[in-house]
Amino acid sequence: MFTAAYLALSLVLLPPTEIRPDQVEHIALPCAQAGASADDGDAAKILNQQLGAKMRGYMNPYNTSCARVIVDTVQRSGFNDRAAAIAIATVIVESSIANLDGGMGDSVGLFQQRASWGSFEQRTDPVWATGRFLAVMRQFFPNDSWNTAAIGDVAAAVQRPAAKYRYRYGVEAADAVVIVNELWAQNGNWPPSSQENGGR
Repeated sequence: MFTAAYLALSLVLLPPTEIRPDQVEHIALPCAQAGASADDGDAAKILNQQLGAKMRGYMNPYNTSCARVIVDTVQRSGFNDRAAAIAIATVIVESSIANLDGGMGDSVGLFQQRASWGSFEQRTDPVWATGRFLAVMRQFFPNDSWNTAAIGDVAAAVQRPAAKYRYRYGVEAADAVVIVNELWAQNGNWPPSSQENGGR
């Protein structure tokens, strides 16, 4: 069983890398106030058959509930489903869609936001963290230009990893679209074309 201290130590000792889904099962903070729902469990089963990258076989009611909170927050904030896919691609890379109470250095939460982003309580509040991510995305991509940039490029621009790790968000872009498709009501313009969601 992993603890937050063990995870933080392993991240310090190892070269910078993604947090794997099998590292977070026992150490994550809640995402949904009421916990995971039966619908989250059903969606997780469907997603495990559809995903093709890091989260394939690792979706469960908990991380599906976290994804649902992100998607709902994006929707309530007036953004579209492409913005939700950008946010989901980010949290797949950063935390394996888990609301972590630790990480690399002072990073915490779904987005592994640093202390400069807000308080611990804010960064581990999925609604606040998602809203902050969207606000920074809008600053970096004014006039909704994030809508036409590759999903992975937008995520990397907001998160600002070392140059050699920027590609990771694009790798997860297609799966992020699949997750959003499962959790967001369909509309006539979604999903985007395969060229658009390639993300690199």
